[in-house]
Amino acid sequence: MLLRLILVISLLLFMLLLISGVQMDVALYRSLLVFMGLFSVMYLSIFLLNVVRDTNTTEQVPVGGSNSNAEQEN
Repeated sequence: MLLRLILVISLLLFMLLLISGVQMDVALYRSLLVFMGLFSVMYLSIFLLNVVRDTNTTEQVPVGGSNSNAEQEN
């Protein structure tokens, strides 16, 4: 879904650049830069969300782990 949205945004930009009178190669270059920029931001944000989610799950103490520490002290 996000990939389609990024694709539509870059195609609309390409269309608007062509309508405004920019040369085709410059319009294609700019729209490809926008596509790569948006795609990299999306990919990086998904990666960082997974990292944050993994660190949150590893920081939680398991239920059985607290009882084993109490038994070792006795």
